[in-house]
Amino acid sequence: MASENVDGVAHDLVSLLTREDRDFLVRNNGHQVKVESLKGKKIWLYFSASWCGPCRRFTPKLVEAYNELSSNDDFEIIFVSGDSDDESFNGYFSKMPWLAIPFSDSDARDQLNKLFKVMGIPNLVMLDESGKVLSEDGVEIIQEYGVEAYPFTPEKIKEIKEKEETARKEQSLRSILVSQSRDYVISTDGKKVSFIEAAFYLRNIYSHIYEFEYDFYCFFLV
Repeated sequence: MASENVDGVAHDLVSLLTREDRDFLVRNNGHQVKVESLKGKKIWLYFSASWCGPCRRFTPKLVEAYNELSSNDDFEIIFVSGDSDDESFNGYFSKMPWLAIPFSDSDARDQLNKLFKVMGIPNLVMLDESGKVLSEDGVEIIQEYGVEAYPFTPEKIKEIKEKEETARKEQSLRSILVSQSRDYVISTDGKKVSFIEAAFYLRNIYSHIYEFEYDFYCFFLV
C-alpha cells in the first residue's frame, strides 16, 4: 500500500479546483458550492467512472464511510469523473452525496489526473487541511480499514498496522471474529450474533467433534 507519488507538496485548494470562469463545485442536485468554503478541510479526490466495474463496486463502500464521517464536518470528497458523456456522469453522480468537478470542465479533470499521476480507477487521493497528500491509496485504506482509519494520517495507519501485527502474534478467537467497531458475527440467515454466543456455539461444536473422534477411536480399539 505504498504511495510512491506522495511528495509533501502543499497544493493550493483554490487553484487546484477552480478556473478563471468557475469558482464552485457542484452537488448532484445542481447546487453550487464555493471552493473557498472548503478551506481548512481535508479533501479526498475520487477519480472514478460509471463504466468501471471496480468503481461501481467501491462507490457504495465510500458512500457508507462518507455518511459515517459526515458529522465530523472536517472533510469533503470531490468526484473527478472519467465518464465520456454528460448522461453517464449525471447517472453515476446521482448516487454520490458529495461534490464534483462540473462535467463540462474537462480541462480541470484532465489536469487533476495528470497532477496526481492517476494510472487507473477507482483512485482516491487523500489531502490534509494544508493540501498535502496524506495518501494516494485511499481506495485500499477504505476497503481494508473503513472509518477505523480516521483521520487517515500516516500515523493512524501505522498504529492500525502495529495493532494488527500484535493481534496476529497474540491471536485469539475474539481477535479473529470481531473488531473495535463490531462485536458480532453474521449468521447464515443474516442475523447478528454476539461474540459470546458465537464462541459458545463453536465450543460446543468442537466438544462434539472431539467426543465423536474419541468414541470412533475407542470403537476400533475394541
